[in-house]
Amino acid sequence: MPLSFPNASARPGDAAHIRLGIFRGMSRRRLGVLTLALSMSLVVIHDLPASASTVAQDAAPVFESQKLELTEASLAASAMKVPVAIERDDFSLTYYTPVQWPIDPGTRISSYFGHRASPCPGCSTNHSGVDFTPGAGVPVHAIADGVVVSMPIGGLGTQVVIRHTIDGTTVYSAYGHLQSGSATAVGTRVRMGDVIGRVGNTGMSSGTHLHLSIMVGDWNFIDPLPWMRAHVTEPWG
Repeated sequence: MPLSFPNASARPGDAAHIRLGIFRGMSRRRLGVLTLALSMSLVVIHDLPASASTVAQDAAPVFESQKLELTEASLAASAMKVPVAIERDDFSLTYYTPVQWPIDPGTRISSYFGHRASPCPGCSTNHSGVDFTPGAGVPVHAIADGVVVSMPIGGLGTQVVIRHTIDGTTVYSAYGHLQSGSATAVGTRVRMGDVIGRVGNTGMSSGTHLHLSIMVGDWNFIDPLPWMRAHVTEPWG
């Protein structure tokens, strides 16, 4: 549709009102089309002679207005993105080595870590681990990834000792009194949860049970229960 311009007899002082009236009488869609046309004309006018400068001057307010709106929109968009970047910069991830119980943690415990009365002839009075009584033949699982090593612990009969690196620290887990023939061979790489033996009654034992020892570093036995409770990351079952 052609544009309707005001009467040419209008007073010179009313020029600004005339231009404003033109834009007020237009819809947003038509104004956008006109703005695009005027903006494109500036690119062409840049290479025209000086006589065309009057057209550029009339179009300049519209162009500057659009540029201002664009700048404000750009700033608003940038302001919305800044918190995301900050959140990413502040984000940190702490990694823990996956650890699980070797058997059901609800299993009855028959003997705890530390000093005790000897439960059988030849059994120790300074217990190096904790004894669980889940029943004969129950599968015993590796508490974490590691390698089975040769590190015999006296009195534990058929046993498996695994060297792990847990949260950057060398840790050994020992599983004693296993059934004969059920122990995983030395040198085997195991994953957390792998079956490494079955509960038995070999060695110096007062009955069928699993003896679990935890060593931090070489031969530094610690109480397995608080260590496991602090390090277990995976739910049983």
